[in-house]
Amino acid sequence: MPHMTTTLPPALRQKLHPAWIARLRTAWTTANRTHLHGQLKPPVLAIDCGANQRLGMWQRGARLLSISEQHMLTAAWYDVEQTLRHEMAHQFVDEVLGVHDETAHGPAFVQACARLQVDSKASGPAGSPVRDETQRILDKVQKLFALAQSQNVHEAEAAMAHANRLLLEYNLQAQDVATDRRYGHRRIGKPAAALALEAKLIGGVLSEFFFVDCIWVNHYNPLLDRDERVLEIMGDPTNLELAHYVHDYLHGAVVRHWQAAKVRLGRGDLSTRREFIGGMLTGFKQKLRDERKGQAERGLVWVGDPGLKQFAKARYPRTTSFSTGGWHSTDAHHAGQQAGRALQIQRGVTHQGPGGHLLRGS
Repeated sequence: MPHMTTTLPPALRQKLHPAWIARLRTAWTTANRTHLHGQLKPPVLAIDCGANQRLGMWQRGARLLSISEQHMLTAAWYDVEQTLRHEMAHQFVDEVLGVHDETAHGPAFVQACARLQVDSKASGPAGSPVRDETQRILDKVQKLFALAQSQNVHEAEAAMAHANRLLLEYNLQAQDVATDRRYGHRRIGKPAAALALEAKLIGGVLSEFFFVDCIWVNHYNPLLDRDERVLEIMGDPTNLELAHYVHDYLHGAVVRHWQAAKVRLGRGDLSTRREFIGGMLTGFKQKLRDERKGQAERGLVWVGDPGLKQFAKARYPRTTSFSTGGWHSTDAHHAGQQAGRALQIQRGVTHQGPGGHLLRGS
């Protein structure tokens, strides 16, 4: 998120700060109990109104753990929680390990971060082997996405089928050769208090066809002081990057196709929108299933990634599922299905991933 400076009016600050402290206290207590077996004693928590560059700080003498007000206002809540755990790691080094003769981010701090499941340093260098491999695969997929923009329907469909086959082959090969495959996670899309139908369905598409595990997680909106939900995807770096791209592309495609469809259908009410979008995304999913079936007939069979399942289970031991309901056989639903079966993932969406602009539209 870009840096911005926001000043809260005194009355709003007086209202929000106690709510923020309560949220931070809950997050601190959960992390202490889950990852540190309750070894830490509660610190004094504070919101730092004067820190513009510093995200958080642990002060040993005062036993004060503070988080920047600017950070609370401009960062995603997940990032605020990561900052909180970072400062908890400093507290753990001081008060449990009793190490005071190392640098601030020395071996004891790295050990504490590992226990709290928070990065002890910034992401790896741009030229790391993992990132180079990610870029190599995504460069190939991007070229195929460019071909999917062809006006020749058969050429476009062939390009999409080739892209899907390339991804399947990449993941099958990774399963065969990687005993220490690296997995990560990221949160994508806009948090919302109520999940839109397309958000749920797109999450299902990513989970079934793009080699990531998806889960809707709680997200606290500090400015509105309310709970929301946001999509988290888990997978290896290549699959995370591509799934993020497809997520953004499909959301954009839903908007474009619905705007055109409501003119053709002559109505734009919520029920018609639901039937069209449901048809569109289930039609697209069926198209991908047909392609996957064709790949299976050629001997390329995907049975899942046990390593990713273990990674996801470790992050979220308890999960629940939900249903999006059924559809009616309406003209809107049929129109959506036709649009979905004709949909091609094309080059034309840019998003900023951890490794930079890995997929850029022209």
